[in-house]
Amino acid sequence: MSMKVWVGGCLVAAVAAAGAAWFTIPAQETGTTHAVCGPDLGRDDVVAARSKAVAVVEAVENTRYREDGGSAYLTTRVKTLETLKGELGDVLDITQGVKNGGTPGRYATEDPDRYAVLEPGRQYVIAVQSGSTAGTAGTEAWAWYAEPAQRGVAGEREHWQEALASPPEDAVNSSCEDVDAPTG
Repeated sequence: MSMKVWVGGCLVAAVAAAGAAWFTIPAQETGTTHAVCGPDLGRDDVVAARSKAVAVVEAVENTRYREDGGSAYLTTRVKTLETLKGELGDVLDITQGVKNGGTPGRYATEDPDRYAVLEPGRQYVIAVQSGSTAGTAGTEAWAWYAEPAQRGVAGEREHWQEALASPPEDAVNSSCEDVDAPTG
């Protein structure tokens, strides 16, 4: 076999393979990349350092569910059992983000391990990021962290006092990760 025929055959095979790949690899949709920034709420020392208030509460009743601009929110009246950081009223309304489409008693969040939905009759450790914690009528606080109080009130007090006593060095810095969002 001559060298020209052999090289020609290789070129034809390469072009055919490239053409096949071009038709079988789906085209990438254009999208956007943005950064999602915030503290690591998987670390209790970070939660304690970055929160306006931390407390053990008992959920009394879900008082309002609303959807607004593609997001959903649940407001729950809670009774403060133990304030661990900041000041909280004896009873106050806490709002948290939940998944759209919730029905009474059937709400969900994206991260139930660090952001449990407050259910009446259960105790939780909550961390408040913003809003009024006084408990006055018509006001509410934003909980960005909620987990079941599995250690009991005394156990949670001890655990969170340790977390508050040793703030992380990077508590003032936010961690960020890029999120690619396809269009369409």
